[in-house]
Amino acid sequence: MKTKQLVYGIIWSFLYIFLILTPILILLAGPKYSGRPPLLDLSVSLGFTGLAIMALQFVNSARLKFFNQPFGTDFVYHFHRQIGIAAFFMVAAHPLLLFILDTRYLRLLNIFTAPWRAKFGLLAVLLLIAVVWTAEYRGKLKIPYGFWKIWHGILATLMVGLALTHIFTTGDYTDLPWKRILWIGYTILFLAMLAYTRVIYPLKLLRSPYQVEEVRKERGEVWTAAMKALNGKGLRFLPGQFAWLTAWKTPFSDSEHPFSIASSAESPQRIEMSIKSLGAYTAKIQTLKAGDKVYVDGPYGSFSSERYPDAKNLVFIPGGIGVTPIMSMLRTLAERGDRRPIKVLYANQTWESVTFREELEDLRKRLNMELVYVIERPEQNWKGDAGFINTGIIKKYIPADWMPDKAEVFLCGPAPMMNAVEKALIAAGLAEKCIHTERFSLA
Repeated sequence: MKTKQLVYGIIWSFLYIFLILTPILILLAGPKYSGRPPLLDLSVSLGFTGLAIMALQFVNSARLKFFNQPFGTDFVYHFHRQIGIAAFFMVAAHPLLLFILDTRYLRLLNIFTAPWRAKFGLLAVLLLIAVVWTAEYRGKLKIPYGFWKIWHGILATLMVGLALTHIFTTGDYTDLPWKRILWIGYTILFLAMLAYTRVIYPLKLLRSPYQVEEVRKERGEVWTAAMKALNGKGLRFLPGQFAWLTAWKTPFSDSEHPFSIASSAESPQRIEMSIKSLGAYTAKIQTLKAGDKVYVDGPYGSFSSERYPDAKNLVFIPGGIGVTPIMSMLRTLAERGDRRPIKVLYANQTWESVTFREELEDLRKRLNMELVYVIERPEQNWKGDAGFINTGIIKKYIPADWMPDKAEVFLCGPAPMMNAVEKALIAAGLAEKCIHTERFSLA
């Protein structure tokens, strides 16, 4: 399985690099115009590459399972964000280099007197600034996720469309048929991804609804929604993966949110998502009722013990609501009768907020599992470990003979907690390659 994923990952990586560099190769392969400054070619090359990347952003954000599987959805979305910033600087460098080459190009900034080809390019750059700026500072700007997601897609679509129009109307680098075919191909790919994500895939989800069976309250302001597939097929997933949930609206509304699947992978017809009340959308989950129709898009993610079937020992370190994907793994292991040694170090702020506390005690009996609670603010009579998970606690409970690579570690929780625990694990002697995280920073 690992070899197959590695091969697919290499193939997709080379294909991606080829697609973003093809415009430059075509430019270099074209006829050499005498007297054309090298700085002009550099400017155009950066613009072409930046636009190719922005067009391909619709591919790596389309949640294509065959594309995401070798890398993991969290990695793909992180790459989407970082490569988008790189493309922004490439596109921004295109006009800046022109201004350095010849100050007369500054006249193209006048939106009233500039030719239409320049207006298209200027508007595309302004939209790109808006797309990147709102994506990077959405939290600080306090833009609601659903509102941002819709407008992020609209602005990005307009931006790429205007940039492609700028290229075709400029004409200097699309004067030959095979060059025009290249950009027509990118345009077709862009439109195809747009049609797939906005029409085809929502239609597919619309034909495969789920029905809420129950909503129950858990400890720690967490609500579990149990859902059954109405088409009877269910969702085949690896324990620890997540899915996108759309409730109260249709898949065309673009209002889905990602949540870990908390139930066992042995029961794909009935899935459960346990969701902590942290915002307007998550707080509304408790209002779902039995019989309500919802839509589930998944599975996604590479955070799963299933990907490491040869692991001799397993360590799970959840923090707060980060326990949900780990519960899926533990429930699945219990149902399969897995007897491998397991250590669970579960961090919470208070004892009363420990979600699934009673069920974890039951799982401890069914599995070969040691369960340790680490409470940040314990009560006076607390006899367990207090504070934060650190190197000392890790060395206390994870045997020395599991170091450095005789155990696979699965870590999920708030970002600050994960960053600190990851460093502590490495300091304690765990190999970095054995530490697997689920960060859920998809937006």
